[in-house]
Amino acid sequence: MAAGLPPISYASIIVGFISFVVTFFTFLRVFWDSLQTMYRAPKEVQQMLDNLRTELYGERAYFKNAIKQAKSKKTPAREPLEITPLSILNDSIKSMMRDFRSLEAPFLVDEEEADDLDIEKSGKVSLRGSYGRMDFRRRFIWLHTKDDFVTMANQVTRIQARRIAYETSNTLT
Repeated sequence: MAAGLPPISYASIIVGFISFVVTFFTFLRVFWDSLQTMYRAPKEVQQMLDNLRTELYGERAYFKNAIKQAKSKKTPAREPLEITPLSILNDSIKSMMRDFRSLEAPFLVDEEEADDLDIEKSGKVSLRGSYGRMDFRRRFIWLHTKDDFVTMANQVTRIQARRIAYETSNTLT
């Protein structure tokens, strides 16, 4: 009498093998995406951080100007209604700028690099950041923080849409 495996065992072996193959290729795909992100980090960091910095400072300047204009109007009955949405969006931008500065800090030029590159230190705020060389440490940080920057860019886009809606509704009234 030959001892064979029951049919359910063959099905279990096949399902187990297929699950292993799918898991293995998923792991390879995630690993490959991580390698590509680290490879593209120098260009992506420069582009994304400069664009995000420009958008944040542009929105901040707009809200400062808009709040000044709203406060300078001589109609006190409309003032709280006009300033409240602006101040809420302004506070959001301020918070995002603080978050951006903390996320951006690891990518900025270190003091050692600044001495090597002979960069002048000035108190002026530049819309173009001075980012250091992309060594392995910075690439690894980029791998882990890229999603935070993408999320922040999406939040800025939503704030811009709200600002445009606010401008449109105020222009019509």
